[in-house]
Amino acid sequence: MSSIEDKLSSAEVAEYKHQVVIDYQGNPLIEALPPILSPEEAYEAMSTEFDYQEGERLLPSHYRYHSISRIARFFQPVMQHIDLEQRFSRLLRQGYVSRNPNSPEFKNQLSSAHHTLQGRPNTNHMWSTASSFTLMGFSGIGKTTAIGRVLEQYPKLIIHKHPLNITQVVWLKLNCPHDGSLKSLCMDFFLKLDELLGTNYYERFGSRRNSISSMVTRMGQIARIHCVGALIIDEIQHLLTTRDNNSEKMMNFLVTLVNEIGVPVMMIGTMRAKSILQKDFRQARRGSGQGDMVWQQMKKDDDWDLLIESMWRYQWIQNETPLTDELNQVLYEESQGIVDIAVKLFALSQGRAIETGVEKITPALIKKVAIDDLKLVQPMLKALKNGQLSDLERYEDIMPMDIETHLQHHQSKIDLRATIQKKKAEQEQKRQNVEVSKLQKLLTTLISLDVNANVAEKAATKAIKEAGDVAHTELMQRALTIIEELNTPKKQDKPVQISVLKDIIGKGQKKKQSAYESLSDTGYIKYPFNDFAL
Repeated sequence: MSSIEDKLSSAEVAEYKHQVVIDYQGNPLIEALPPILSPEEAYEAMSTEFDYQEGERLLPSHYRYHSISRIARFFQPVMQHIDLEQRFSRLLRQGYVSRNPNSPEFKNQLSSAHHTLQGRPNTNHMWSTASSFTLMGFSGIGKTTAIGRVLEQYPKLIIHKHPLNITQVVWLKLNCPHDGSLKSLCMDFFLKLDELLGTNYYERFGSRRNSISSMVTRMGQIARIHCVGALIIDEIQHLLTTRDNNSEKMMNFLVTLVNEIGVPVMMIGTMRAKSILQKDFRQARRGSGQGDMVWQQMKKDDDWDLLIESMWRYQWIQNETPLTDELNQVLYEESQGIVDIAVKLFALSQGRAIETGVEKITPALIKKVAIDDLKLVQPMLKALKNGQLSDLERYEDIMPMDIETHLQHHQSKIDLRATIQKKKAEQEQKRQNVEVSKLQKLLTTLISLDVNANVAEKAATKAIKEAGDVAHTELMQRALTIIEELNTPKKQDKPVQISVLKDIIGKGQKKKQSAYESLSDTGYIKYPFNDFAL
């Protein structure tokens, strides 16, 4: 099998779905995409079950240290993530409206795009429906992770068989080169496509001996041929390091991609990218129906509470610490609403609790860890906490923006809080149902062994709480151990119990009774046949 066939063997084969939106009907590039998600469906799709068992809290400390690192994969969708998914969904599909392979204009657009990128006059007027939008936010706020979860909802490649014979690249994500070079961006574009398609575009067009203008021409042409649905460029703030007007060249090229080639472009960057995007990318944003998104630190609201409550379940300390308002508030103050720092603080605090043997999380512990282990970001967090403009201006990556003055930021009108709370309640109910099922099963087994019902309930409840998510046999062993401990008399009770028995046996001997008869008469020994109806 050839290299191209190897690559395409894992691609999806187009299955065309009926489109409710009239603009999307009859366009195979849109009909082959996954269904449009409602906000509730988007929340479900981006939510993932975290691989965690409560029994891990009883592991030796060196194992728990390793387990804590797993929390770096934690992701909880909130309102802004749902908004991002909805915007990207519209961006992708709207960009395909004017690129319908079934239309007679499609082939003309290919040649016209080639002429445009070469600087030759465009003889065929092209109607582009593509638009762009930018996502800017503080470092560590979760921009890259969020767009990654959104992109997971779409396949990278879709194969359209005869008569179209098109390999559709649904999306392509690139990182802006550290030197801000347009040539490096083009080379990365060719490499990523070769990885997806098994082609040799990099070898043919991506060598350094090729000029920037040649690379740009080929990049635009290939994007059109493979029907690239959206181009996502992350870390756009790296353009600030470029020289010789490279940032202007790159922005002009991206504007051409949007307005002439018809490929939607999404740009992601920190607040440092503000000056570039406002100055050079304004033309590409003209007429954008998606608006621009600015993610600053989270507010202490329902979204923050949902995030922290979801994260707080994952504890590897022996003494499980319930989330209190004070702990929530301290975590917010020490992270200033920056998600990445909040997650790191939670993980580091657990590590410190294990290391010191405290095995619980306290407000003082979180504050101590923030001072000791987050020294590099303390000046920035302090600037955010104080809110002094002179201090904030020193850290462009966290500089808040005047949204009303500089950007049109439209908040989603769909209130998803009820949906999110409902989902949270369902997850909690599901967890409780599992625990109740375990408890019932364990109780039935213990009672079948003639264990007193009250004792069985105490032992089963305690076993599930201590052992957590383990097999039924392990829970049974733990419960039997607890019952044995409950039935073992306390040290101070032994002399009293033994003296009572001796006294009964002594009185029986005076009456010439055996020890068995004495204990039986006083009710200490039960006659076995009394349990049967004869």
